[in-house]
Amino acid sequence: MHQMKQLYRLLLIIGLYSVATNALGQNTEKKLKCSLTGRMLMDGGIYTQDGGNDFGNGTEFNDLRIGLKATYDNWTMRAEIGYAGGKVSLKDVYASYTLKGKHIFRAGQFYEPFSPDMLCSTFDLLFHQSPAIVQALTDGRRMGISYTYNDLHYYACGGFFTDNDVNNLKNASQGYAINGRFVYRPVRKEKALLHIGVATDYRTPNGVAEDEEGKNTFTYKAPGVSTIDNRNLINAEVDHAQYQIRLSAELLAYYHRFYLQSEYMHAHVKRKNGYNNYRGHGGYVQCAWLLIGNQYTYDEASACPSRPSGRALEICSRFDIVNMDDTKANIIGGAQKDFSIGMNYYFNRHIGVKVNYSYVIPDSSAKEINGENFGIVQARIQFIL
Repeated sequence: MHQMKQLYRLLLIIGLYSVATNALGQNTEKKLKCSLTGRMLMDGGIYTQDGGNDFGNGTEFNDLRIGLKATYDNWTMRAEIGYAGGKVSLKDVYASYTLKGKHIFRAGQFYEPFSPDMLCSTFDLLFHQSPAIVQALTDGRRMGISYTYNDLHYYACGGFFTDNDVNNLKNASQGYAINGRFVYRPVRKEKALLHIGVATDYRTPNGVAEDEEGKNTFTYKAPGVSTIDNRNLINAEVDHAQYQIRLSAELLAYYHRFYLQSEYMHAHVKRKNGYNNYRGHGGYVQCAWLLIGNQYTYDEASACPSRPSGRALEICSRFDIVNMDDTKANIIGGAQKDFSIGMNYYFNRHIGVKVNYSYVIPDSSAKEINGENFGIVQARIQFIL
């Protein structure tokens, strides 16, 4: 029944798109513009060594999405529905208003302003998955409001969000989050960028119904470099939580054909009833070089990286480390390191192929698997409208 409801939502979006385009065809004087959006990310993976974990090789749709984008004067509306992990869910659903090209007001369901690797499109990721520390310390889309100031050298975004999304409405008081992100771009040219940023948020625990578990608990999860086998290497459940504060520092830079990106992230959970506070942290650094193509691009509106322009072939590498163990708090959430190398070919702005290899070094405290090292080769075919 739930899947049928999601299907009806998909059909509704397509129907709205048809109505909108027909209306445009009848009245070309109107400034309303509508376009169909969508993407398909099809993955395959083979574990070259599984460390005795019996990982399953296979294929999957990492992201399959369709939606509608409409603009009218300074207004923009977006609604998307996606399929991933065997589930159908609503993705970005929001309306925004842009004033004087620099001030952006947004309301609806969308990502909170935290981590450029989470804010960028899945199509633009260097590897199949964001680094484990980004997966663990960022949240999915949430319902809220935000304000963004954006000019050539400065970007600032703040928002207020409830811990609620349209796919998981709850009969309980929701937690809330206050977020802020600031970016300084001392170098911003067509073929050169230097981006330095910081972000923080304050969050109260998720609300749950009286018959549910997890009250006053923060959960940090990450499956690591692949979702072909979707077991979590990181899984820290911090109970008796009063509030959480997250901090991050970020660096983006590119010069002609070279690209560099790095983040460090830290979570601090204040606990009550005499329980010791919890801390988890990690970071990553990744870089890429264009063998074919002239330059990288950048999304100023969200201050995050974008794919190379036009036809391009790049080689890339990444090192990621995450530690969600805190023995003082008596919480063992798992720790890991991983090295990845890859090659990505973009036929154009809409079609690309990615191939990469990752070698993962889990700690003995890693969740759902043993502590043996393992490796995986992955490939992706991706399309985007």
